[in-house]
Amino acid sequence: MKPRHGLLWCVVMLLTLIVAPAGARAQGGAPDPLHDVSYDQRLDSQVPLDLPFVDEQGRTVALGDYFGTQPVVLQLSYYECPMLCSLVRQGMLDALKDVTLSAGTDFQVVNVSIDPLETSMMAANAKAAAVSRYGRSDAADGMHFLTGTQDAIDQLARAVGFRYVYDASIDQYAHAAGIVVLTPTGLVSRYFFGVVFNPSDLRLGVVEASGNKIGSLTDQLLLLCYHYDPQTGSYTGLVMTITRVAGALTVLGIVAMIVMLTRGSGPRRRIFDF
Repeated sequence: MKPRHGLLWCVVMLLTLIVAPAGARAQGGAPDPLHDVSYDQRLDSQVPLDLPFVDEQGRTVALGDYFGTQPVVLQLSYYECPMLCSLVRQGMLDALKDVTLSAGTDFQVVNVSIDPLETSMMAANAKAAAVSRYGRSDAADGMHFLTGTQDAIDQLARAVGFRYVYDASIDQYAHAAGIVVLTPTGLVSRYFFGVVFNPSDLRLGVVEASGNKIGSLTDQLLLLCYHYDPQTGSYTGLVMTITRVAGALTVLGIVAMIVMLTRGSGPRRRIFDF
């Protein structure tokens, strides 16, 4: 078990909200957050569904076991992380608690450890805490906590653009703060960054990833009025943008009409002169 003495590093990572590169235990000095740690957004990228992992009960599974019919909310983290990973997980669960869609019924939640030395017992403890915090009866069937080999971890991390490094000087991982939503076929659909997530954005992301097979009519209307901004990892309103553009065009039209009328309103010639 790793010593929990690098709390300062996780605080720095939390404040900067940046993340780390794929590739296990990096050689050399400390990671550079500006270059080694980041999320490379790979929208529509296919994750390898045949990757082998071990679930919280010690059973060998394939990543694809959690795909097929429902979208998947994915978190890459490690269970012995002293701060940031649990904050991301808590933020995700708190947002999902405010969403009427349910894990296990409408979507799956998959946590994959980026530390190949972690065990299924650690995964089981993390799952128990997550299920308790989520507080819904079907949560246990919809939340999965996995461990795996370095090769499987790296392949998954590369597929979703999650770059992380192991910092040997403090015996911890520098990693990203965020979650990824994938379609039922394993395509990267949406990214949400940070440790606090907007429930409305997360709901729209899950509904959109499902191909509109879940959610309500209101969700479909909202998806028409909002668009996903990959720079911020959130949905922004199109209505206000369209209104502003329409207003600007209206003003330009009025100005153009005034100019045309002014040019055509010179002194009138007198046809009859009495």
